[in-house]
Amino acid sequence: MSVGIAAFLLVLVVLIALAVASFFRHTLAALTVFVAIPVWLVLQALIGAGYALLALGLLAVFAAVIHTISDTLRLMRGAKRIDRRTTPTLAGRRTSSRRSDRSRIAA
Repeated sequence: MSVGIAAFLLVLVVLIALAVASFFRHTLAALTVFVAIPVWLVLQALIGAGYALLALGLLAVFAAVIHTISDTLRLMRGAKRIDRRTTPTLAGRRTSSRRSDRSRIAA
């Protein structure tokens, strides 16, 4: 089997795994499982079952950490800061209402 055919099959497996994983609620977990199965078979043939399992476990942990960091950054970007100072529109409303109260008292 040539390198070109192997690369083509790998890309095909990843695309199919992406398509199938999109139907699940937890897409990242499903994608990890669907990609890990063929990768584990290849790694088992190359380096043995124990090292293949360790490599896939480390890859899953790495993907979970990256997902957690990106999700945290997305939440931080979406958070709004509370400004304790009054906005100019509120300050303008307060002065106009005070003036109208004073004009009523003076009249």
